[in-house]
Amino acid sequence: MKTDKKNHEDGIVEYVLENASGMKVELLNIGASITGIHVPDRNGNLSNVVLRNDSLEEYKGNLHLLGATIAPVAGRVKDAEIEVDGQKYRFDKNDGNHTLHSGELGVQNKAWESGIVEEAGVEKVKFTTKIDNYPGDPEINILYSLGEDNTLKLEYDVRSAGPTAVAPTNHVYFNLNSDLEATVGNHFVKSSASHYLKMDDALIPESIEACEGIFDLREGRMLQEVFDSSDPQIEVANGGYDHYFLLEGEDHFEVSEVDSGRKVTMTTNFPGFVFYTGNNLDEGLPLAGRKPQKYMGFCLEAQASPAAAHMDLGFRIEASGDYRRRTVFRFSVED
Repeated sequence: MKTDKKNHEDGIVEYVLENASGMKVELLNIGASITGIHVPDRNGNLSNVVLRNDSLEEYKGNLHLLGATIAPVAGRVKDAEIEVDGQKYRFDKNDGNHTLHSGELGVQNKAWESGIVEEAGVEKVKFTTKIDNYPGDPEINILYSLGEDNTLKLEYDVRSAGPTAVAPTNHVYFNLNSDLEATVGNHFVKSSASHYLKMDDALIPESIEACEGIFDLREGRMLQEVFDSSDPQIEVANGGYDHYFLLEGEDHFEVSEVDSGRKVTMTTNFPGFVFYTGNNLDEGLPLAGRKPQKYMGFCLEAQASPAAAHMDLGFRIEASGDYRRRTVFRFSVED
């Protein structure tokens, strides 16, 4: 495996990870972002299976957060406040009465410190940023590494000086099609997750529900079936999934696309993930290579849901000292 680094005059730094089989991952210091994952189809043809802005400068705004690392708290914080060590911390409100992706405090569009490191013989790209004026003044680290088995590992290492609240994730959008104008409607999704969080009209989780009907993915389901559904929860999310699925034990999630044969399987030690199907993408999105439109990509946002601050989910987002989590995406090809 080899790692290349390229510095730009405007402070933007790019990294490229490549393994012996030709899989390539492209990273950017703005938002510690994933800008490219190039994997083969069943005929051995490589193409980028993630959505990418049409210029590197776009990542400094990055309205739809393509590939960005979100911290300290990804997702919606109810009423824009959270309790840390008995004290309430108030975010700015940027989503009605609530806060989405940490609001102005979020680091997804900022330049992170970065470098190539080696741990236990594995070369990794490490991004670091510090969040001041927030409980615990946490330092957020994310490390990316590429395996020879076509696995991309994301390791989150948060270090705080005291009690804090953290729920980081990565917001990369996948599209496994070789057809660059095709949406993800032809993707087949499968998961052993048995419960998800039902949302109110403001997309704030309000209850834990069994994965039944359109949310039952145990036998697999085409995403177009979801997009065509009249289920009230699909409609409240603007015609697709934007829901948190709870994971237990060996639960995993996989998505495949029949024409290319590509498949991505996610495993994580986070307690769950948001499955978002690009319901709010639009034709104005400055995409490189692909046609901008609704449902052009999907996100697998492994994280600890901030809903844990107002619901009993069996886990918390409060932390102190060291906080470590990981997510692994494995890419393969089906015959």
